[in-house]
Amino acid sequence: MINTAQKLNQNSTRDIYLDAVKGFLILCIILEHNSLLTSQYDWIRPFSDAFAAGCFLILTFAWPLKNTNFTTFFNKNFSYWWPFIGFITITSLLNLYLNKNPEPVESIENYLKALLFASPTAIKASSGFMYFWFLPCLCFLYLIRRVAHKIGLFSYLFALFAWLFIGEIDEEVLIQTPYSLHVIAFIFLIGLCYSKLHKKMIEPTLFMKTFTIFCFIACSIASINIGWEFFLAGGIIPSIRQPILLFFYSFFLLTAIPGIYHLCSILPKKITSFFAFNGLHSMKIYLLHPLIYISITQIIPIIQNPILSFISTVGLSLLISLLIVRLVPIDNFIFPKTLSSLILNNKG
Repeated sequence: MINTAQKLNQNSTRDIYLDAVKGFLILCIILEHNSLLTSQYDWIRPFSDAFAAGCFLILTFAWPLKNTNFTTFFNKNFSYWWPFIGFITITSLLNLYLNKNPEPVESIENYLKALLFASPTAIKASSGFMYFWFLPCLCFLYLIRRVAHKIGLFSYLFALFAWLFIGEIDEEVLIQTPYSLHVIAFIFLIGLCYSKLHKKMIEPTLFMKTFTIFCFIACSIASINIGWEFFLAGGIIPSIRQPILLFFYSFFLLTAIPGIYHLCSILPKKITSFFAFNGLHSMKIYLLHPLIYISITQIIPIIQNPILSFISTVGLSLLISLLIVRLVPIDNFIFPKTLSSLILNNKG
């Protein structure tokens, strides 16, 4: 595990601390998805939902857009859509089995809606999990970033308007938004701002480290005290009518990534390496963890202790991810990097 992190650090194309940020975020997401824990500890959802999923999306703004051809752009999106289709299919069948749904027509309808429109509501109705909203949302975020880049300064006006007013729409309407576009509407301006601040905020100066770590810790404590007032996928989003909440959560999302980044830089190397290792496999862990959690707590209910269920879910998700990586044909089939790597079953 440490050797992997050291190799990342030696590779100029990767930053071990950014991988550690991803690893920290994915652990927060697994924490929030564990109903045994959230039912016992009411601070988890206000804390995790305040920044974890949003930061994963905003982190994409840390890198400038590259001029890519259609094939490269298609393959980038395909590498997300294919696992999404696969895991929606598996979990929909699992949901059908667990809930003993006697209406196959309704199940097929829910499944098709989840695939075609990928709204949080449709995804949950079909699979039993809302978690998979993230991948279609990420694909459309890439697309909208490209369109905004072409538009230029006008994109900031559109982003500002969306940031101010998307929360005015009722949450029951927002969770039915195709491809979770309401999430993009809220975070897009924050992401554009972060793209301008990223390099400055991760500079290893004493001031920046102290400032961002303090902000992250302070905002984390504040989010717990505020309560569950922010849930992007679920449509719980503040608007201009709630200016304090609007600016608070936006500030939290802006400072959380550099705060975690600098926090990882001062933690013991073994802990940072563990976070980075999880970050390196974050997509696989993200997709696998709900299946593992439901397997060990419901299908074969061998674990009912909240803490043990969290540790087991993380450990098994990571182990299965590593096993898939070593089984190259399976890895190429489940997580292909390109369409050709899926068809030809090679690394592409």
